[in-house]
Amino acid sequence: MEDYRLSLERFFDEFSTFKGRFLKGYTQRLERFFNNLSFRYRVANEVKHYTDRFLASDFNLVGIFCPDETRLSGILALLLDPRGEHGQGDLFLEEFVNTLKGFLLNPTPLEDLNDFSTAKVSTEVSTDCGRLDILVEFPNGFAIAIENKPWAGEQFQQLERYVKFLEETYRGKYLLLFLSGLKREAVSLSGDLKQKLQREGKFLETSYGEFLKPWLLRCAKECESDKVRWFLRDFASWIEKNFGEV
Repeated sequence: MEDYRLSLERFFDEFSTFKGRFLKGYTQRLERFFNNLSFRYRVANEVKHYTDRFLASDFNLVGIFCPDETRLSGILALLLDPRGEHGQGDLFLEEFVNTLKGFLLNPTPLEDLNDFSTAKVSTEVSTDCGRLDILVEFPNGFAIAIENKPWAGEQFQQLERYVKFLEETYRGKYLLLFLSGLKREAVSLSGDLKQKLQREGKFLETSYGEFLKPWLLRCAKECESDKVRWFLRDFASWIEKNFGEV
């Protein structure tokens, strides 16, 4: 019994010694890790502080405006307008339509669009069913209506009312684009009607990050104005910061 007690004491003494050494070594490794991390963080901040004199990486023109839904609609409409102050003609609108083709289940309705230079772009269009945020009308009678919902939800049957208006006004030649900040499904369309419209290439629900950001970057790549190109990139960065989806 005495031998067992001594063996047990020896075991716990050795375990205590091992534990102390292990914890000491572990603590030292943690200290080295965080000291190294802190050093790297300080260096990164110093480098950023220096390079920001030339790159201004935190400066974002769109973010300065703190845009709300109406301002964002205005920016989109300005970019889509072939006579817009960006000076790039119908480049952005044509790229917008080409991007849409890649998202639609049925892009056939867009295939006949070839005259972008005379398209008419309007905002806050009053109708019997409410206000359309953005409306793009083409010379062949086709229309793209954009419901811009970066943050807010929909009103009761809002999109169904828009569909009824578009069907009657443009005789079935239209696309209704539901554009949300973060990816979500439109709820003011019944499931059966939504699926029917999607099959016909008349409805698309997408988000800023999924659709707008890639479109802006493609526009920036083709844009010939440095000033406008930087704005497009700032807009894309603003979307990534505010609506980045994991």
